[in-house]
Amino acid sequence: MFSAKQILLCDIDYSAWANRCLLEACAALTAEETERDLRLSHSSILATLRHTCDAERVWLDCVSSTADRGSWRLPQGDAPRPSLDVLAQEWRGLWDGYRRWLDGASETALSDELIVQLPDREQRLSRWKILGHMLEHSQFHRGQVVAMIRALDHKPPAINRMDFYVAGEPVTAR
Repeated sequence: MFSAKQILLCDIDYSAWANRCLLEACAALTAEETERDLRLSHSSILATLRHTCDAERVWLDCVSSTADRGSWRLPQGDAPRPSLDVLAQEWRGLWDGYRRWLDGASETALSDELIVQLPDREQRLSRWKILGHMLEHSQFHRGQVVAMIRALDHKPPAINRMDFYVAGEPVTAR
């Protein structure tokens, strides 16, 4: 039987792999293509990738820096606007950060509720729910980027979970 921690580790590895495949595909596009307003998601491929990476950064901070049953505030203001190359570097650090945090986390830490202060309310959420939200959010936006790559008449990478399993479940650096 797998534990919640093992499942989340696999999910983090899958998400990192899918993001990496998508970044490699986007690196083959021109700057004009990655920045073109395609009227989808956050307007462009680059803006959508920035948003996704920023969300992963924010939620890693939440789950890893907040004391058990502690309070955390969602950051306000403008998010960073890195280039595609800088984004790829930052994302590698995030994937390693999630893996390190999960490797050291107990099952109890995953179920501990945090007080998350959102712009319009305060919500008690367990870490595993926050991680689940982050993973689904990233998957949602990856699908949008795939659609944008297709809209530019390019072939997007195959990044569904079965492709990950067939690839041998490559993991992030440890």
